[in-house]
Amino acid sequence: MSAPGKIHLLLHAHLPFVREPEYDRFLEENWFFEAMAETYLPVVQMLFRLEEKGVPGTLNLSVSSALLAMLTDESLLKKFTRHLHMQERLLEKERVRFADDPERLPVIDFYARRQRSLIDYWERICNCEIVPSLKRLSDCGKLTLLTCVGTHPFLPAYQSDVTAIRLQLGVTVKAFEKAFGFRPRGLWLPECGYFEGLDRLLAEFGFEYFFLETHGVLLAKPAPKYGVFAPIKTPAGLYCMGREQGSSMEVWSRKTGYPGHPEYREFFKDIAYEREPDYLGDYFMAGSTPIETGLKYYRITGSEDKQVYRPWNALRLVEDHARLFVANREATVTELLPKMEGNKVSILCPYDAELFGHWWFEGPAFIEKMFERAACSNTVEMASLESTMHSSCDGDVHNPAFSSWGEGGFGEVWMNDEVCWEYPLFFRMRGIMDALKKALDACNGGAQAKLYRRFYEQMARELLLFQASDWAFMIHNKSAADYAKSRLNGHYKNVCSLYASAMAGLAEGCKKPDTSLLAKLENQDNLFPWIGELL
Repeated sequence: MSAPGKIHLLLHAHLPFVREPEYDRFLEENWFFEAMAETYLPVVQMLFRLEEKGVPGTLNLSVSSALLAMLTDESLLKKFTRHLHMQERLLEKERVRFADDPERLPVIDFYARRQRSLIDYWERICNCEIVPSLKRLSDCGKLTLLTCVGTHPFLPAYQSDVTAIRLQLGVTVKAFEKAFGFRPRGLWLPECGYFEGLDRLLAEFGFEYFFLETHGVLLAKPAPKYGVFAPIKTPAGLYCMGREQGSSMEVWSRKTGYPGHPEYREFFKDIAYEREPDYLGDYFMAGSTPIETGLKYYRITGSEDKQVYRPWNALRLVEDHARLFVANREATVTELLPKMEGNKVSILCPYDAELFGHWWFEGPAFIEKMFERAACSNTVEMASLESTMHSSCDGDVHNPAFSSWGEGGFGEVWMNDEVCWEYPLFFRMRGIMDALKKALDACNGGAQAKLYRRFYEQMARELLLFQASDWAFMIHNKSAADYAKSRLNGHYKNVCSLYASAMAGLAEGCKKPDTSLLAKLENQDNLFPWIGELL
């Protein structure tokens, strides 16, 4: 018999699409390698361990279409394999460097064992692919796979252009189905951004449920009887849940969250900033800028005078925090059950996947211990969203409120004076794409028409990449802001240049246009090769 309390642990896996095939080593591609080595692959390993041990429970994972494009890109996966081996070589140099250091050498040995395990798992078990492993975990019930909208646009910013939203949603469904062989039912809205009527668009593409920040549900009209502890039904017939704040604060809070404990590994002390460029070598340098290696020797400590990391102490602490997390959810369920009129209590715990492993190094171990602790509980279980999301406890229809997560909670991060200039560029691109489409419709077909169609399809890819919410987030938070601005301006320039080349050829009687830029972009921004089917 299932437990009366459902803990829905939901991880959202997304990265902005970065692919630079002309470069052997590109700084921003390292974001993908870090996430693979520190989060995605360790989480897969952890879930298979739970399955082998027979530990019950299901993890919920949403994977964005942009990330799926990278997870299935042969060039990036080959580079990731090389990345793992380059880390191993650097570890060997560190072992020589600290051969007589009784504090750091055990940390190096810990990293070396972990690195060998990662390489063996990646090459021998996964065969240098991760998507098939995710599919196997889904098939055996250890993982519920969901998706996220296209290239991760902040949808409220585009609510005046439903055609653009429909294109993103079409990409979402097709990318997921191509990767996993079935249509997605659940959807993570980028930045949890919602506006009134969005549920109708989601319903058009077969989605059945989605998620919001806490106040998006609590401010729904009428107010939901059970708050965020049960799904609500929207006017379009979809189901929706909101984030439960207690579980969120225990992990996310900078002041009191588990990841900030002094015993855990310090994220901001990578050896890339402590070694000479010649020692690191070209692989871990981008010109004069160090590229993080993933090797960090210090624990948070609680002061600027950092002490050396103690892996076994940290992993022991993980067990305590996992027990506390589950115990607190048990207390919540026990308190709420008498008020739920016979209904079960559902607790949505959504987090960015990269928090577990990348930002919080011990995060995957925390999840593993949480599953093991919940397996011993009669009150809660680690549950698939599929087991809860198709029921509405109060029977009413609710209209969720305009909302987002993040600073302010109402879209301020993605719609503000710092980034307001990007949206007119988007609508300008939409205009010239419409103009090119009309010109193509006037063509008589044939080989030349197919060539011009490629221009239009690549413009659509550039437009989708421009829409990624990551760029506004980086600009607002002053994190890689220059790179974000260059991406926005670059995609805009690409669309304009492709349009100019295509129209110049059409003006000369559909003569062959200059395809040099087109060929370059088709090789670089090569995601969604089937996009023409949606245009």
